[in-house]
Amino acid sequence: MANFSSGSNKKGGLFAGVLVGILMVIIGTVLLWWNEGNNVRNIKTTDEIEKSVVEITPEENPDEVAGQLVAVGGKFVVEDVSLSDKTFGISAHTAVLTRVVEVYQWEEESHSDDDGTTYTYKKVWHEGLIDSSNFSRSGHDNPTSVAYESESEYAETVTLGNFHLSSAQIQKMDAEKSLSAAEAKKIPKKYSVAGNYVTNSADLDSPEIGDVRISWKYNDWKEVSLIAQATGTTFVSWTSAVGKKVNWVTEGTKTSAEMIQDMRTQDKIMKWLLRLLGFILIFTGYMSFISPLTKLVGYIPILGNVVNFTFGLIILLLSLIQSLLVIIVAWFRFRPLLSICLLVVAAGIGVLIYVLKKKHPTPPPAQPPVQPAQTV
Repeated sequence: MANFSSGSNKKGGLFAGVLVGILMVIIGTVLLWWNEGNNVRNIKTTDEIEKSVVEITPEENPDEVAGQLVAVGGKFVVEDVSLSDKTFGISAHTAVLTRVVEVYQWEEESHSDDDGTTYTYKKVWHEGLIDSSNFSRSGHDNPTSVAYESESEYAETVTLGNFHLSSAQIQKMDAEKSLSAAEAKKIPKKYSVAGNYVTNSADLDSPEIGDVRISWKYNDWKEVSLIAQATGTTFVSWTSAVGKKVNWVTEGTKTSAEMIQDMRTQDKIMKWLLRLLGFILIFTGYMSFISPLTKLVGYIPILGNVVNFTFGLIILLLSLIQSLLVIIVAWFRFRPLLSICLLVVAAGIGVLIYVLKKKHPTPPPAQPPVQPAQTV
């Protein structure tokens, strides 16, 4: 690992920091606004699914449910004999087979502070090529091409009772189970099997820049469940009243209620992750925006640290307030009725507390009894 600092052209760097800061604040604000609207659409969509979905069995007559939003689950069958990676002669009877190609390369990370930007370089296994032509420091050159690339093969026919999954649904089935590289029957020249990889590295424990390692993963599900619109003997995406497309696929046999709950859980997690990301973008943007001022104040001994800490605290509170205001205004935009009801309830609670305090004022604290004067 190597570290390098760039102190040249600091004025340009500070100006760029201000522009980047403004851009980050704008992006964070837009993200928070969009996230609240998207969350409302997700809520309405899952509510509509709950009211509209028809739970069926895989043995249902497709003609009787054509055009309906259905939930179905059970054991599936991959009709294809096998999927294969012909280049390496490796195959598996599965719905999805994925070749993962990783290259040992340099990765650049940047860290900015008041003294400039520090660039850190480390060696990593990375799927796909990292472009090193834009690195800030030379001497960390990555390969510009690789003999093999990552790719996936999908089964053509996967049946679920009287139905078969669409190609879009098959592609939603995860390939997470590792396939032994020892099963590869075609090993290219200068490559060998090492552990769970086919590689051209002389030693995977001490690889060199440009070394390649190749592994395979496959889908090992036995059962599948889905929510989608039935059409003929297959399924297509269903569109809710608010325009959200639904083509839900998950492992195992689940009821519609279980899948809807999974959707809601996923939506909640994404909502809070995006809220956090929006807040971080706004906070980081404001900190970048005032970086010239914090740099200037930083030269003042002792007092500079105190002032910069105060600036940081103020920016933290400002970012939090802005984030909350964006979320509140977005709720009035996307769910006005609920927002007004919550506001009325909050106001009612406030009025009730005020009336109760008026009727039952807090008694003054008891005064200690006056002791009679002592006479001698």
